[in-house]
Amino acid sequence: MSDYLTAHELADLINCKPNQRTAMQRWLRDNHWKFVVDRNGLPKVSRAYRDMKLGVTPTDHRNSKFDAAPNLQAFAR
Repeated sequence: MSDYLTAHELADLINCKPNQRTAMQRWLRDNHWKFVVDRNGLPKVSRAYRDMKLGVTPTDHRNSKFDAAPNLQAFAR
């Protein structure tokens, strides 16, 4: 999987067709998203940046309340 959104994924996010590159760039600029344009004119947005902008954070399983091992102290008398 690429680090960047595909044209179809970006079009789905923006609600346009994958070949509407100008509309994509306008939406990204209007909504203050950082992007670069490749040599074909397609805006490139990283998946990590998209996740950050949408409020998706990576899960840190080490600090989860569901640890890998059971808490045997909970059963101690």
